[in-house]
Amino acid sequence: MYGALTQLLVALVGAVLISAAVQGFKSEWQTLFGKPFEGAPARILVYVTSGIFQLYNGYVHGIAAWEIVVLAFLTALSAMGVYGFIRKRPA
Repeated sequence: MYGALTQLLVALVGAVLISAAVQGFKSEWQTLFGKPFEGAPARILVYVTSGIFQLYNGYVHGIAAWEIVVLAFLTALSAMGVYGFIRKRPA
């Protein structure tokens, strides 16, 4: 099926998309409600979104269940890293 490098590339692409989506969601939240969307809720959103992304990826491509869990975890960690980098960059 997929090679290990291809699976990690999919996880990285997913991480970039998820971190961009979370950043956009947080910006919209700030605009609508005037309060930041930070901390634990943001992390939970990243973990849930990563799990859903990799579940879909695993279902479509027939990836083993344990690999889906590992890829979801790697995607979440990568998304948090990308998000942290974006957040710390000066505007």
